[in-house]
Amino acid sequence: MCLAVPAKVVEEKGGKAVIEQFGQRRLVFNNVVNAKAGEFVLVQQGFIVEVLEAEEALKTLEEIEK
Repeated sequence: MCLAVPAKVVEEKGGKAVIEQFGQRRLVFNNVVNAKAGEFVLVQQGFIVEVLEAEEALKTLEEIEK
């Protein structure tokens, strides 16, 4: 079982994107969903698989940080 935690897209780089999650940044593939900078997303195995509503993502992150 995999756990997907919301991340924020910081920068688009062609078919890839830089995401930020808990203060760390990493490069992931963005060619499945084509998320835009500023959007919250779910990442599975290095691919952005879903764009989330900001409110939902922030609520989930808040619960994780408790």
